[in-house]
Amino acid sequence: MMKRWILFVLMVASLGLPQASSAAEQQCFEQTGFCIEGRFAEYWQQNGGLQVFGYPLSSAQDVYNQDSQKAFLTQQFERARFELHPEFAAPYDVLLGRLGDDLLRYRNIDSPMLPREAGAKSGCLWFETTGHNVCNQANGLGFMSYWQNHGLNDPKLDSFGRSLQLFGYPLTEPAMETNANGDSVLTQHFERARFEWHPNQPDQFKVLLGLVGKELHQLPYSASGEPFELTLVGDQLFFTADDGVHGRELWTSDGTEAGTRLVKDLEVGAESNWPHQLAAAKHGVFFVQFNTTAYELWFSDGSANNTRIVKSIQADYNPYMTNLVALGDGVLFFANDGLSGMEPWYSDGTEAGTRLLRDINPGAGHSNVETGYSYFWAEYTPMAGGMAFLARNAQAGAQVWWTDGTAAGTRQISNFAGEIHSVFELEPLDAQHLIVAASNEGTFGIWKLNIHTGEQQNLANYPWITGSIRNPIPASQLTQVNGEVFYTVMSQGVGTSLWRTNGQKAQAIDLAGKSPYRLLSANNTFYLQLYQGTEQAGWWILNADASLSQFSPLDLIIADTGQGLIGWELLSNRVRVYRSTSDYQAMHYQGSVLSQSSFTFYPSDTASNSQRSFFSLPDQQHGMELWVSDAQGLRLLKDIRP
Repeated sequence: MMKRWILFVLMVASLGLPQASSAAEQQCFEQTGFCIEGRFAEYWQQNGGLQVFGYPLSSAQDVYNQDSQKAFLTQQFERARFELHPEFAAPYDVLLGRLGDDLLRYRNIDSPMLPREAGAKSGCLWFETTGHNVCNQANGLGFMSYWQNHGLNDPKLDSFGRSLQLFGYPLTEPAMETNANGDSVLTQHFERARFEWHPNQPDQFKVLLGLVGKELHQLPYSASGEPFELTLVGDQLFFTADDGVHGRELWTSDGTEAGTRLVKDLEVGAESNWPHQLAAAKHGVFFVQFNTTAYELWFSDGSANNTRIVKSIQADYNPYMTNLVALGDGVLFFANDGLSGMEPWYSDGTEAGTRLLRDINPGAGHSNVETGYSYFWAEYTPMAGGMAFLARNAQAGAQVWWTDGTAAGTRQISNFAGEIHSVFELEPLDAQHLIVAASNEGTFGIWKLNIHTGEQQNLANYPWITGSIRNPIPASQLTQVNGEVFYTVMSQGVGTSLWRTNGQKAQAIDLAGKSPYRLLSANNTFYLQLYQGTEQAGWWILNADASLSQFSPLDLIIADTGQGLIGWELLSNRVRVYRSTSDYQAMHYQGSVLSQSSFTFYPSDTASNSQRSFFSLPDQQHGMELWVSDAQGLRLLKDIRP
């Protein structure tokens, strides 16, 4: 059922099927101005003609198929789409598109996720595959009899098989819907058709096939507003988007369509200086713009009047501003003013209060940490009323630093040594200690670091991974849960394992032959996604006795909202959204967002609080737009670029 085009298992017996006869003569239709000929004309005539397929809406032409990633001769009809596959024997050299399902997908109806009916109904056809019945509506007339009395012209198939090949499985229960003519009719959707019940018509016309091909041919496909950098400040969302009129600018939302609006057109007209690097602060959001020769730090509380430039940093060569993060009442960031190189700065939201914190690498040299993985390896960790971060200088190399937002309170904490050393990841263990993934004297290890005294203790060492251009870091995903830090370790030729430390020597955890993939701390509980060999094994909870309890079998990206979990299941052309209640128990399906082809979803383009979750997703009708999930369900919040 899930294949895009009809490709039935009986093709293995294709040598015994009837071959195409000489190509049918051209037949033209003044109603639409298009013609059919050759194999398409023959197929059209043999399998129901005008009643089943309708008039042609296009000429036959090569069209790229997203699923097979090949181009095939294709022709659109009012009720079908024909695709020629000469590599198959007739009648399977013409395959029909799943237009019934395509129309559902356009409406973001994910048919496999619809509720199944309880079971077979008396006098109806029951389809276990999709969990739906097909029944007659009156006196032996209706959807069931129509389905049974029409089918693909293949004598090798029985009546059921011929109907299945032509219409496919039912995807929905019958329900009242408004059709393309504005009539309210009983409707049931199938893979390749839509059945409509017209009780006031003569018997032979009481069941009509919807013009699914024509409707798909006429559907509008919108441009994308492309919301980026979703950032929550309390209950107020900030993000950037392009509405097609003002260029990419700063937007805000209170979770309602009316309250989702442009904050201010900073570069008047369709041009834009691309506001980016949004960082939440206590009373609004800081962001960066580039203006010809300068990087500008801006602040906004969501009102046009208080969206203002804070500081312009200019330099004769290579000015830069990046990696904003909230600290106290202001923001910490790195910038290059052309004098001190790339160094940490702090701003309280005023020009006078925006200053270089410390020239860590004195002179024009930069203090940002470079690794083999990134030119700017940033790691911020709030600790003890300040911020732990990474920086380097010529004397000490890459180290852990801490700042309270003042020059006097900006100091080096760690003292990793050796010509080749670096720091990769930080995670708080308690109020005084960080767990650090770092290399020291060329050896990669896990360390405990006292942020007040600088005392550091090695808890475990792991061999470097070798043999590729960009080798993975041996230990990563440091995740604190209830006074312990868990992390994954990759061992060359062995795979990935789970380790834990409470500040003492780290220990491996037996996962009964499974491998950790993603880690999450939420509600004082440790969740982890596991693999069994190469097969995804779902999400599990690690109990206090180190035993495992399965939480969900699904392959999800999960985040903590503060009042439950939200999860996204990424499939080839859809994202399914799940949500738990405030008790952090089982995940419940909320809805799907479906696209035309392979999906693009970035977990970084999400923002959640205890009330709702925002994310940027593309669907067929609206393009990439802003969606919201809350207790009421999943919905498009606003079509920013209609």
